[in-house]
Amino acid sequence: MTLRLRFREAFDSARRRLEDHLRELRREVTSHALPSVARVARIFPSEGYGILATSDNREVYFHRNAVLDGHLDDLKPGTTVRVAEEEGEEGPQASSIAVLGAQHQVTTGH
Repeated sequence: MTLRLRFREAFDSARRRLEDHLRELRREVTSHALPSVARVARIFPSEGYGILATSDNREVYFHRNAVLDGHLDDLKPGTTVRVAEEEGEEGPQASSIAVLGAQHQVTTGH
């Protein structure tokens, strides 16, 4: 990973945290549903992001910073995850993702 990419990711993460804090200050924070279960639909590890498919056939963007414990390399298409969502600038995005064990399965229309 290049130094330029690391700086960009650090600034992107800081920007998201600042935006979250500003929304809290403005009382724009909405109550989110409990984390739901989804599966990895597509992943682009070298770019550090992917797309989740939810059980209600929605697509949710995620960034490597949302993957708990830094397990981005453990994610493959079809991997089942628990996801907490938030509304991003361009639609739904994951605020956190945790890999679930093999006992969980998600059925989607994708």
